[in-house]
Amino acid sequence: MINPSLRHVLTFVCLAETQSFRRAAERLRLSQPAVSAHIRDLERQFGVPLVHRTTRHVSLTAEGQAFAARAKRALDELDMASQDLRDLAAVHRGRVVVACIPPMMASLVTRAVRRISEEHPALEVQIMDVLSGQVVQLVARGDADFGIGPRPMAEDLSFTRLHRDRYVAVVPHDHPLVGRGAITLNELATYPIVAMRRDANARQVLDQTIRRREPLRPRFEVLHLFSVGRMVEAGLGLAVLPRSAIPVTASSRIATVEIKSPRIYREIGLITRREYQYSPAARTFVDIIKTLIRADGSKALGEL
Repeated sequence: MINPSLRHVLTFVCLAETQSFRRAAERLRLSQPAVSAHIRDLERQFGVPLVHRTTRHVSLTAEGQAFAARAKRALDELDMASQDLRDLAAVHRGRVVVACIPPMMASLVTRAVRRISEEHPALEVQIMDVLSGQVVQLVARGDADFGIGPRPMAEDLSFTRLHRDRYVAVVPHDHPLVGRGAITLNELATYPIVAMRRDANARQVLDQTIRRREPLRPRFEVLHLFSVGRMVEAGLGLAVLPRSAIPVTASSRIATVEIKSPRIYREIGLITRREYQYSPAARTFVDIIKTLIRADGSKALGEL
């Protein structure tokens, strides 16, 4: 069995690409006699000539052409395998900082962190669960590798959509509307409304969707999703929220009802700086996020 030296094979592939002993020597940082010696060693091992030598030009024999093609593919595979190992080592040593809105922390990011801890226990993960405006600020400043949240208005940031987050009506678990398959926003507006403050993204998307209709006139406006859940639970009003926000309300005594007219959505996705290149650690985290979404068919995040 013939086992040529990897160094000799690299020299031959370089010679095949440059068609010149001088250029091959320069690229490999070897002397021309060393390049010639490597080729002669290969020819001795294989027992066939690999190159035609003239004073001005180097060309491959038929055997040399066949060997060059397969050797190039083998070296490419070896290079990719080496890169995979380097990336894996970088993941093991890596650190990723993720900024996300609380609904994503409650539904998706926690599961991704658990998967990371199982598959890459040495990878350090830092989570910043903040409001959508703060997600944008953290990403823009470079304090977070990427964010997970609603589409930002800032033009210097990139956005890759992960899913559409459908809005639903949030009502007490024993409310008469619970028996309805779906209701319209006009029907919902006949009840007292508890809403997020106007600076919250969930509220802004809602207001933009219904701006041509009769606007909702909330009886209460609060800052936190938890507060919305408690007030609905207490019978102080109904709410309209993205489905992904429901786990954050932290109440088992509320129910959701579909809104059939109008359909209200917001886009949730990955937010990065435009020039940002994912590190191996960040790429691993994002790949896990996407895998979880595909596995769920987006249902766990609100798209039915």
